[in-house]
Amino acid sequence: MNDSVNSILSFVSFTHDIRNVKRAMWVKDEEQFENDSEHSFQVAIVALYIIEQNKLKLDPYKCMAMAIVHDVLEAHSGDTHIYGKQSDLDSKKDREQTAIAKLRADWPELTLMHQLIDEYELKQTAESKFIYALDKLVPMLNNYLDGGRNWKREHINLDRITGAKAGKIEIDETVFAYYQDMVELMKDKPELFA
Repeated sequence: MNDSVNSILSFVSFTHDIRNVKRAMWVKDEEQFENDSEHSFQVAIVALYIIEQNKLKLDPYKCMAMAIVHDVLEAHSGDTHIYGKQSDLDSKKDREQTAIAKLRADWPELTLMHQLIDEYELKQTAESKFIYALDKLVPMLNNYLDGGRNWKREHINLDRITGAKAGKIEIDETVFAYYQDMVELMKDKPELFA
C-alpha cells in the first residue's frame, strides 16, 4: 500500500482519538458528554460569529484553525475539568507538555498545527488571546442554554464560576464584555445553580 494512504489513514484514526475525548459537560438537551471535536468546532464557528459581528481586526481563518487544533493534545493528555480534582489541575501543564511532544513526534510534518498550538499556549498574539478567552466562555454559554444542568449536577454556583474564570477571560476585551453580560444575566437566574 502507498505510504501516503497509510499516513492519511493513521491521521484520520487520530481524529477519532480526538473525538473520543469526553469532556465533563453534557451536550445540550442530551444525556451524553460533549467531546473535544464538538467543542473545538463550536469554538471555531462562534469565533467566526464574534469576529464578524464585532468587525474585529483578527485573522478569522487563523482563529478558526487555532480553535480546531487548540485541544488536539488532549487525545494524549485527556481533558482537565475546570472543577475537577486538584491533583488533575496540578498535573495539567506537565501532561499537556508531554502530549505536545508526542504530537510533534507523531506528526512532525504538520508544522502549521504545531505553530498554532504553540501560539495558543503562549497567549501572546491577539488571535491566541481571543481563542483562549472564547474557550473559557463557550462552556458557560452552553451551560446557560441547557438550564444549568451541569452546574446543578456538580453543585457549582455563580461565585465558583466567576472564581474559576478570573484572570482568564479578561485576556481578550471583546470576549470579556460578553462574559460580563452573561454574569449579569446569570445573577437574575438562581434556578441555574444547585
